[in-house]
Amino acid sequence: MSSSQAASAGKGSELAQPTGAVSPVVGGKPVDLGPYGAPTLTEPPYFIASTNPFARILALFCLSTPLMVTVDWVSGLTALVLEVIALAAGGVKFRHLARMAWPILLAAPLASVTMLLYAKPSGQVYFSWWLMNISDNSIKLASAILIRVLALALPAVALFLHTDPTRAADALAQNAKLPVRFVLASLAAVRMTGQLMNEWRIMELARRARGLTDTGKFKRFGQMAFAMLVIAIRRAADLSTAMEARGFGSNPRSWARPSEWRGRDTLTILAGIGIAAVALGAAVWAGTFRWFGL
Repeated sequence: MSSSQAASAGKGSELAQPTGAVSPVVGGKPVDLGPYGAPTLTEPPYFIASTNPFARILALFCLSTPLMVTVDWVSGLTALVLEVIALAAGGVKFRHLARMAWPILLAAPLASVTMLLYAKPSGQVYFSWWLMNISDNSIKLASAILIRVLALALPAVALFLHTDPTRAADALAQNAKLPVRFVLASLAAVRMTGQLMNEWRIMELARRARGLTDTGKFKRFGQMAFAMLVIAIRRAADLSTAMEARGFGSNPRSWARPSEWRGRDTLTILAGIGIAAVALGAAVWAGTFRWFGL
């Protein structure tokens, strides 16, 4: 056997697949098939995205709920700084986060301006006209609202930036022990949302090709919305029948992708609790703690 034939034979042995289903290839890499023939989800690129979705929900709950009991700038700023450090350590890219969270970055100043103009005046009043008053109290509340909106919203966007709906459904059903029918129905609804958006675009193009776009915008929107409602109801009925025929919703059931709970998931929850505790402690220490801003 020549050297070229030996090399080709060795290469062929490396690429040989075991008997059974052949693993599909995505992006030049083979996709690992799970124990039931379902492709396992690819591992997310950074630490936070690789944690269990249920752990991220608990971490966000433990972080945001205590911060809502006080409206002051010290606790909000402390939490925001600690969150930025934690997200940077977790591998979040802030440029991508800013692109996804731009509505929040736009809404935070608007909420702050509203509080600045219409909060209950207290202390020195700097401006007053009709219902608008700018005082020491409104300035403090406005700055606290601005920082607090960022401190509560940015972690939510970052924690669920790369959450796959299937992975989230597996975690809610297996780890959170939510009802299987509810979880699977929610997952199907999320999956169908993107398809309905495509249906809307196709319907719009079809109406344009038939010359039906000359009517008013509101009338056209109402007609298309009614047609989409009919399509959604029919598709929901067909999907429900198909899922029941395949055994969805029956207990007990097996899972193609087991949702594991690892040490990083517990660490994520502890990080949320720690940030909230340090932020509230800093507010109490600085004397700025205000129960619901009162």
